[in-house]
Amino acid sequence: MKIKVVSLAVAVVLASCLTGYGFPPKKGAIRIRPSAARNVKFVKYSDPSGFFTVNIPNGWRVRTGLKATGKVDLISYAITVYDPARPERELYFCLNNAIGLKSQEARNWHIKNYGPNSLFAKMPVVREPTTAGFFAAMGPIMGYRQFEVLERLGKTPLGGEVVVAQCTSASSGRQMQGLYHAVVKGMTQMVSRNVFKPGAGQLDVGVMTEFSIISETALKEEFVEWQPVLDRCLSSIAFTQAFHRQRRAAWAQLMGTSAYIMQTADSIRGMIMDSYRRRNATYDVLSQKRSDATLGYERVQDTETGEYYRAENGFTDWYDGTRYKPATDRAAYLTPVSGYINWK
Repeated sequence: MKIKVVSLAVAVVLASCLTGYGFPPKKGAIRIRPSAARNVKFVKYSDPSGFFTVNIPNGWRVRTGLKATGKVDLISYAITVYDPARPERELYFCLNNAIGLKSQEARNWHIKNYGPNSLFAKMPVVREPTTAGFFAAMGPIMGYRQFEVLERLGKTPLGGEVVVAQCTSASSGRQMQGLYHAVVKGMTQMVSRNVFKPGAGQLDVGVMTEFSIISETALKEEFVEWQPVLDRCLSSIAFTQAFHRQRRAAWAQLMGTSAYIMQTADSIRGMIMDSYRRRNATYDVLSQKRSDATLGYERVQDTETGEYYRAENGFTDWYDGTRYKPATDRAAYLTPVSGYINWK
């Protein structure tokens, strides 16, 4: 009798330990945690100044003005929509800006002539007049580093290139992925390299100007999930007549003319999204697979709804039902997941 009691006790302890190591619970005990991106509820945000409205996920925040300073500027007007709980999830949209010089030599010229604290002397060097060149130079100001282009998706009607890129958040140290666009132009301002040496040649110290600046970002492993949410925010931005009137007045004061026609994201939004959907996406598929392997997930598809899920590793080995099946096709990694399946 004692032997039976001891054996039973050992069996109970062993079963308890095995359960702790993730052995399957009772058949059918599947727990699905819906994807946060899938269940976003949008609310309309109205700018307190009466300049615009935008639809944002409930709980997210909006910041206006130049991103670096938060100062409201009707010429270089910027809107940032972001998740305070996960700041890497962000939409940044700026109508136009004038930040950057063409070379370090030009920057040195401004420092020498106007001092190290002058506006131009503090501008970064934009070595290439491209979307990638602009965002790479803006990293220290916008809060990221190691900007790397993953895929080039072509140019929009305005001339700006659309790129998919990754970078590292300066605040969290985590890798981000994003969709970026900017129209980058250089203003020419030729000066003498040395007024005391006529043969020293000329130097272009003109600033770089950027229009229709757009970035949609999220953590690298979840960008595919959150990009449609960020796109919906971008598509909902609507400027008021009051904003248009005051901005035309500001341009008239600055440029001496009111004939400037404001370029907004409306003319390029469709092409940006279309080019993103038609991209090669090979990198995205490989990146998502690496992410799953690192985080301990496998992809499965709900055969009744067609939706994709991330399931904890081992799920398809344990599960013997017919509703969920392994998913390894490209669509499984390019379609936002509907949730996460926990079974351990």
